[in-house]
Amino acid sequence: MSKILIIAEKPSLAKTIIKAVGGKGAFKDFYEDDNYIITSQFGHLLELKSIGEYQNNLERDKKWTLDDLPYFPEEFQYKIKNDTGIQQRYNVIKDLIKRPDVIEIVNAGDPDREGETLVNIVIYRIFEELQLKKKVTRIWLDPLTEEKIKSELNNRKLIENTKNLFIEGKTRAYLDWLYGINLTEYNTLKVGKLMNTGRVIIPLVRWIYDRDMQIKNFTPEKYYPITTTINKNGKDIKLDFKELKFTNKEQAEYVLNELKDKNIKVVDIESKEQVKQPKKLFSLSTLQTYMFQKYKKSISKTLELVQALYERGYLTYPRTDTEYLSEDEKEKVKKLLQTINNSDLEFRDSKWVFDSSKVESHTAIIITNKMPKIEELTEDEKQVYLAVRNRFFANFVKEKCILDKTIANFNLGEYQTKIIGTAIKQQGYLKYENDIGESAIPNFNLNEEFTPTLKIEENETTPPSHLSEADLIKLCKNPFKDLLKENEEESENNDDNDEYKKILEGSMIGTEATRAIMMEKIKKVGYVKVEKNKLVITDYGIKFIETLEALNENLWKEKTAEMNKNLKRIYKGELSSDEVINIAKQELKDIMSQNITITKVDNNINKEILGKCPKCSNGDIIENSKGYGCSNWKNGCDFFIWKAIASKNITKSNVRDLLLKGETAEIKGFQSKSGKTFNSKLIFNNGKIEFKF
Repeated sequence: MSKILIIAEKPSLAKTIIKAVGGKGAFKDFYEDDNYIITSQFGHLLELKSIGEYQNNLERDKKWTLDDLPYFPEEFQYKIKNDTGIQQRYNVIKDLIKRPDVIEIVNAGDPDREGETLVNIVIYRIFEELQLKKKVTRIWLDPLTEEKIKSELNNRKLIENTKNLFIEGKTRAYLDWLYGINLTEYNTLKVGKLMNTGRVIIPLVRWIYDRDMQIKNFTPEKYYPITTTINKNGKDIKLDFKELKFTNKEQAEYVLNELKDKNIKVVDIESKEQVKQPKKLFSLSTLQTYMFQKYKKSISKTLELVQALYERGYLTYPRTDTEYLSEDEKEKVKKLLQTINNSDLEFRDSKWVFDSSKVESHTAIIITNKMPKIEELTEDEKQVYLAVRNRFFANFVKEKCILDKTIANFNLGEYQTKIIGTAIKQQGYLKYENDIGESAIPNFNLNEEFTPTLKIEENETTPPSHLSEADLIKLCKNPFKDLLKENEEESENNDDNDEYKKILEGSMIGTEATRAIMMEKIKKVGYVKVEKNKLVITDYGIKFIETLEALNENLWKEKTAEMNKNLKRIYKGELSSDEVINIAKQELKDIMSQNITITKVDNNINKEILGKCPKCSNGDIIENSKGYGCSNWKNGCDFFIWKAIASKNITKSNVRDLLLKGETAEIKGFQSKSGKTFNSKLIFNNGKIEFKF
C-alpha cells in the first residue's frame, strides 16, 4: 500500500499532526498508519560546512589564517550536525524516504522561509545520497489546528509553488555564512581576540554604540522657561507656553518684565466628540514591543511564549511582519466571531483590519477557534494570550469608542497655548484594551481672564535615554526611523502605506524569526550589556565598532537593508541567487584587499576587575575559567586564587573582600581531606591564602 511521508519541523508539531489524523499512543521516531508515516526533525539537522571541511583540512579550522581569506566555496554544502540524536534522526528520515511504499514526501515545516528551507535541504540531500527522486509537496499550517491540518493534507501543494521561497532561504543562509565566517575570522586575526561579526549583528551594535556616544558626548545646556500658573476655582493650573523658553536668563527676564502686567485670556473653547480607533492587530514586532513596555518581557521571551501558544493551536503563526489580515480571511473571521459568541462583538469589514496590499505571506497574529482555559495557562502565557485576544476583540467591538474632548485655548500677549480635557462618553474597545486615561479640566468661559503667576526657572537639557530591546525591534523593522522624533500616537487617519511599502520590498534588518536570536547573541558575546532594561555598549562593543571603521567594513544599516531588499527580489523572481552572492563576494574581496594594520585588542577587555594585585601592585585581578589571577601574568606575576578551595566555591564577592579588607567573612561548607565540613574565614598571610577560624 502506498503511503505519504510527512516530515514536521519539530516533534511537537508532529504530535499535533498525528492527533489530527486520528493517531494515538506514544511517538518516538515516527508514527505510521494505513495512509501516512509521520516523523519530524529537531529543527535544524544540517549546517553549512566550515572552511576546513571544504578544504579537507580540519586543522585549518583550529588555526585560522589570513592566507585563504576571503574564502568562497565552489558550491555550498551542508553537513549533518555533530550530535548523536540529530544523526540518528537524520538516518530515520533517510530510511523512511527510501522505503518503496513511500510515494510522496510532505514538507510540514513551519509556514515560513525557514521552515521551507530546513526541511527541504534534508529531503534533497537524501535524494542526492540515494540517487532517487520522489514527489515532494508542501502544507502550510497556519493556524495549527486539527481542522487546518486536515484541510492542508487534502490540498497539498507541489513544492515547486514555493520554489522562490526556498531559493531565498538558502541564499540568506549563504550570505550569513559568507559574511559571518569571513569577517569573524578576518577581524579576529586582525585584533588578536575573537570578534564575532555578521551582517545583522553589525547594525544592531552600531545603533547601541551611536546612542551611547550621543549620551557620552552630550553637553547639558541651561535654559530658562517662564512658568505660568493660573488659579481656577481655588485650584492652581500650570499652562505650558512652549515659546516662553529662553537660552539666556537676561532674555527671560526681559520678556517676564514685558508680561508682568498682562492677563491670560481664554480666546477659544472647543468641545467635540472624537471616535477613537483601537490599535492595529499585532505583528510579532509590535507584540514584542507591547510585552516589553507593559511587562518588561524580553523579545526572546515573548517569541518563545507566542511560539508555544501557536504550537498548541491557540494563536496563528507568530513570525509575521504585518498588522493586517488579508481580504480573503473575512469568512474565517466571521466564523471565529460566531464561535466566540460574545454579544459585544460583531464583524466589521474595514481596511483598518483587512488589507491584502499590506500582507505578503503571513497575516497578523490573532486567536484561533481553539480557545484555552485561561486558568490552565502559565502566568506568562496568559499575559501574551490575553494581549492578542483583547487586541482582536478591540478591533471587532460593536460599540464605537467615543471621547468627549474639550480644548481651551489661551493667549498671554502674543504667546499661545492650550489644554485638552478628555472624557470617555462611550467605552467601545476600551472595555478590552484601555489605552487612554481620562483627564478632566475646569469649565472655562470664553473671554475669561486670569492674572497669572509668572516665574523664571533654571533647567538643563537632558541626554537621550539608552536604547531598549523594544527600540531595536522598531529600528529593525524601519531602519531609518528617528526614535527621538517618533510620534507613537495612532489615529484613525494614520497612513502607513509608505512604511508597508518598505516592509514589502524588504527594507529592514534581519527577519521576524532571527532578530531575537541576534539580540541575545550580541549580549552573549559581550558587545552590549543590560542595565535596568536598557542596552548599554561595553568596552568590547566600542572596540568592535572601532575595528569595523578602521577596516572599512561599512556594513551599516543602509548596506544591510539593501541586502535584505535583494533577498526579497529573489523571492519575487527579480534577481538570481548567484547575482546576490556575487555582490557579497566582491564586497568581501574589497574589504580584505586593503591590507590594513590595526592595534590589537587587550584580551582582558570587558572582564570585570575585582581589585589590584596584592603581589605585584601593577596588575588587576580578573576571573578566568579556573580562578582569579593577575592580568600581569605575562610579566611574571603568578598571583592566583583558585575557584575551589577545600571543595568550596570561592565567589567574586569573597575575592573582593580579600583584596580590599585582607579577609573574608566566615564561609560555611569547607571540607577537610578526611571529609569533615568546617567553617572559616580566608585571610592573606605573607601573600598566601590561609584559613582563619
